[in-house]
Amino acid sequence: MLLELAHFPDFQKGLFKDAVASDTLAMLNDVKAQIGCRHIAHVGHPEPRPGSEVVDENVPLLMTYPVSWMLRYFAKDYLKIDPVMQGMALFPPRADAPGTISDLTADMTLSLAVRRYLMDAERRGLGNLYLAICATNAFGFRGITLFSFDVEKAEQGAFVERRRKQLSAASARIHNALHGTRNPALAAIVANLLTKREIDCLFWAANGKTDGEIGEILNIARWTVVTYLQNAKNKLGCSNRTSTVATALALGVIDIPTVAKAYL
Repeated sequence: MLLELAHFPDFQKGLFKDAVASDTLAMLNDVKAQIGCRHIAHVGHPEPRPGSEVVDENVPLLMTYPVSWMLRYFAKDYLKIDPVMQGMALFPPRADAPGTISDLTADMTLSLAVRRYLMDAERRGLGNLYLAICATNAFGFRGITLFSFDVEKAEQGAFVERRRKQLSAASARIHNALHGTRNPALAAIVANLLTKREIDCLFWAANGKTDGEIGEILNIARWTVVTYLQNAKNKLGCSNRTSTVATALALGVIDIPTVAKAYL
């Protein structure tokens, strides 16, 4: 699994080039202004391949947390206990409709480790109310948006009920802006035509890497990268490298949210 981190610290320009980051940042700031949240995190969750319980695809993660919290998040390995990162277990398939809100702050079924994680986030100023909301695009690709707020304890229940529709709409807006064209069923069919290495090469080619740079990332020879991309081009029936990458993106074989991401 490769984690794709998109980071806009405190809703400011983060680890990106200027190409398309401004559009996503503008959207996030607009959502923040509408709902008055402290921070936003969004995770797109690929489903396990048929016959496997392991998701071996790229998992895109967008966050607006301060840099200091991001450093602590990864240093403490919170990635492994963050409930939003634990796949769609928070929202089992067909168990609830898109837009269902899970109040993590009030969820007593969460483990002690998760509750300590949320308390740590609160102590560091990220908010005291954490609401996770399921969203699904038109093709069934699902994700979770986590909004954090500062709300008096006694008012949190009423706050959630009062903002339910607004928060669901905001979650859907973010999810569709980042993953609106991702089609898991079609991507699975096409992905069966390609090898994992061919998909890896397409992924990095879509991120603007040269053949040599892709070879260094994947620890393979440059000419091997050329061969993989040529094979992918032939299998997808494309005429050149650019159209091959564009086709893979359009079909959802590789997924690039509308930001220029940084990779860990």
